[in-house]
Amino acid sequence: MTVDRERSVVFGSVAEEYDAARPDYPDQLVTDVLAYAPPGPVLEVGAGTGKATVSFAARGIDLTCVEPDPRMAARLSAKAPGVRVEIGIFEDFVPDRPFALLYAAQAWHWVDPDRRWDLAHAVLAPSGAVAVFWNQYVVTDPALRDELAAVDRRYDVTSSSLHRSREVRAEQAEHQLAGDPRYTDLEERHYERTDHYDAGRYLDLVRSISAYQMLDPGARETLLGEISALIGDGLDMTLTTDLALGRRAG
Repeated sequence: MTVDRERSVVFGSVAEEYDAARPDYPDQLVTDVLAYAPPGPVLEVGAGTGKATVSFAARGIDLTCVEPDPRMAARLSAKAPGVRVEIGIFEDFVPDRPFALLYAAQAWHWVDPDRRWDLAHAVLAPSGAVAVFWNQYVVTDPALRDELAAVDRRYDVTSSSLHRSREVRAEQAEHQLAGDPRYTDLEERHYERTDHYDAGRYLDLVRSISAYQMLDPGARETLLGEISALIGDGLDMTLTTDLALGRRAG
């Protein structure tokens, strides 16, 4: 399995929508990650517009961010001026020191799956921590979710559809480091909350998802029109943030 590099950098074209519509991460998650990790410098992989960066930087840590898209990195730097930003992919990043913590928010799947845990191990200090977390979106109303999923299928949006069921999403939540002896003290945590999205913010959320962004522009606008007709003034979302923690063994 290889990373679709074209798809991995489509977000820069909708950086404003991405920043406005994507949810933040729970404060408790930031607290838990920093409590799990030893003290020392921190590396964020795939920082985007800083949806997680701002919360981590506010805790006064020494933070370096790696972000491949210059458009996303520009917004990140504006929001978090005190952090060091390296533009490029993690696979090409050359660390100048070992890190006590590496974390990735909604971005780890864009790192080469054949190399990512090797690369994480290489940049971590002994007993350094890795934290990978991502938001799962579920439209709360099951009938509306089914209608929206039917729209997605008509446009062949399946792999990253916003409108998959809670059950399908739950099947994906297993620890990514299970069976790797280089990492120990594995933990998983989950943080759930609800949020109301008005129609404009929800359509921006759809635009910020790579599967929709990769559609032909005409087809994407037609799909957005169908979604708009279904959601009316807006909808409720159930948001679950899944966190996987591990520690470098020695």
